[in-house]
Amino acid sequence: MNLGTPWKALDDADLMRALALEKERAFRELVERHQPGLYSFALRFCKVREEAEDAVQETFLRLFRNRHRFDTSGSVKAYLYKVCRNLLIDAARKKRPEPLNGTVDMDPGPSAFDTLSRKEGQHSLSRALDNLPENQRTAMVLRHTQELSYAEISEVMGLSLSAVESLLVRARRSLRKRLQASAA
Repeated sequence: MNLGTPWKALDDADLMRALALEKERAFRELVERHQPGLYSFALRFCKVREEAEDAVQETFLRLFRNRHRFDTSGSVKAYLYKVCRNLLIDAARKKRPEPLNGTVDMDPGPSAFDTLSRKEGQHSLSRALDNLPENQRTAMVLRHTQELSYAEISEVMGLSLSAVESLLVRARRSLRKRLQASAA
């Protein structure tokens, strides 16, 4: 690792090694790099801006606290999404879900999932996605909104690759049926 290299050019593993050496700029770069996607994921998961912000902030706080113990052979991105997901699940268990009135506040960002959302009708797709079982919904959001690989989703969710593939197949099949039914 050459710390003379511009921070943006370093990969996540090098940034984590720099962070372990108390390089504050490495932490700022990790936050700048991963906060937008992580926030979008959290907001999609819990649908409450303040809760999403709290979960993302706590996720980065945990990354910072564990900087000396972090295994740089693993994916920083997968670690962040796993911690955030666990925080959101814990928060959801502590409170009873409240029904949504109106539209969901979403962080706009161009992705394959957003393009599909516009084509199929944002409201219908969002409602169909919200009606999926939690694991299917999480896998779909991680794959299509956050563009995580199957291996990263497997790590985040603590499932085998074949279980992730199965979840995504079932989720897509269910979404297709729901969207066809709402279009009819």
